[in-house]
Amino acid sequence: MSAPASSTQPGSQRSRWIIAVAVGGVAALLVALAVEPRLFELQQVLGPAQMISFRGALALVLGALILLIGGHCLVFARFRVPLLVVLTVLVAGNMWNLSVVLERGITVATATDAPDSEAGVAEPDRTDAHLTVLGWNTQGGGASAAQVAGVILDHSVDAAMLPETTPETASEVARLLADAGHDYSWDVAEGDMDHGSTPTALILGAELGEYHHDPEAGSTPRLPSGVWRSEDASLPVFVAVHAAPPLLEMMGDWRGGLGWAAQQCGPHVVMAGDFNSTLDHWADDGAERRGQLGACEDSAAAVGSGSVGTWPTGVPKLLGAPIDHVLTGANWETTSFAVLPDEQAARSDHRPVVADIARVQAPAEG
Repeated sequence: MSAPASSTQPGSQRSRWIIAVAVGGVAALLVALAVEPRLFELQQVLGPAQMISFRGALALVLGALILLIGGHCLVFARFRVPLLVVLTVLVAGNMWNLSVVLERGITVATATDAPDSEAGVAEPDRTDAHLTVLGWNTQGGGASAAQVAGVILDHSVDAAMLPETTPETASEVARLLADAGHDYSWDVAEGDMDHGSTPTALILGAELGEYHHDPEAGSTPRLPSGVWRSEDASLPVFVAVHAAPPLLEMMGDWRGGLGWAAQQCGPHVVMAGDFNSTLDHWADDGAERRGQLGACEDSAAAVGSGSVGTWPTGVPKLLGAPIDHVLTGANWETTSFAVLPDEQAARSDHRPVVADIARVQAPAEG
């Protein structure tokens, strides 16, 4: 009776290994799509685009799956081999995901590379070619004019780029700032009335001089963005961005918005706003290296805060999506960056982001 059992045992083992390899292959493909869709050039495709936005939350999900599969390995001895293969894939995938999170940085607020006070450098101001930039989706009144003005005053902001901010709110912000003894100008890029989109505002300190909206530069599809230029070539070109969200019916508009923003990048450019995208989504848009959209560098990634979430405010920063950005062209570098705390976000679902930038060279021609 023992001979038949021994003759079938090798076949049974082979079947289990075939099943393990097949299951492991499928698991590896799914995990790779989740943690690194850029390997397949799928970072701007529905599904992977949404998953990769939340790397912090993805780490928790993979961690929970690791514990679940590990427990099953102990209980179900018959399926231990394929379960161990899946467990190995999950651990490797989560380690890769966490390495990306840590590489981009989880510093909630940083002031690295600031000017050395011991060298007698004065506090940054515009005359020294230093600017403080605010990007904040105010959610169409979720943040009041008084709250926006308070953030501008608290952080000595020179340029604020504010998606979902009406002309009434922008003008009221400027009035409140004037009442506090600070002169600011404002303008808005109007949205497509057919889609009911709220304008995107630019608020500038008077020291920057006069800026004009450039209608020929166009806008992101569906939601309004704008480009503002000064007659003074030594000053930056400001680009206030509000890209469409990557929803099923808006994927084309979303990709078009990222492409438009990348095309605006140049040495002069300072860009901020709600990009509805993270660094993972930008690989298709002309970046020479990670942390760039086109020729512009992400301020958060430059100083080690690239994994700190800005949306939504209802979840911890390290579990949220870092979709609100400040970016700079080659003539500017970031000296500090911060995602502001939830209490300064008011009732908006986006956290404000503030970057200090400094000129690193004379503006390039063109």
